Amino acid sequence: MGRREELLRAEAEGWEAFVALLDAVPPDRLEPPGLNAEGWAVRDVMWHVALWCADAARALREIAEGRFDRVSEPYEETEVNRINDRELERSRAMPVDEVRAELHRARAEMLERFGALTELTADADEWFDESGPRHYAGHAPELRAWVRTSRP
Repeated sequence: MGRREELLRAEAEGWEAFVALLDAVPPDRLEPPGLNAEGWAVRDVMWHVALWCADAARALREIAEGRFDRVSEPYEETEVNRINDRELERSRAMPVDEVRAELHRARAEMLERFGALTELTADADEWFDESGPRHYAGHAPELRAWVRTSRP
């Protein structure tokens, strides 16, 4: 199995597990804060993952078009935190159904852009893996704990 197939398999398995956790959260537990130390709600994690899937799709498109400039990528930790904080406020103004729809749309776009690559570069590998499989897995423990505490 090549690296591309390995990444696609990891993404599909990670996505399935991530969505299963989201689906296990009762509707009345999607919006209350407290999911993590930052005070996020489940809806905020959905938007957060959607945001980074969409950004990965952008980066993958630029890689495919030969326009990706690793030097100009502003994603040091302080910039990531600033983006996350800004987007957290944005997500809280949206209906949960809209956030969920954007999560699915952004993931589909990321997969489409990844599939369109003629060559799997190190940058493409990193963007896809970090924004997909590793990102889903990174939020799974807090979602799992939230689901456990949401049960009667």
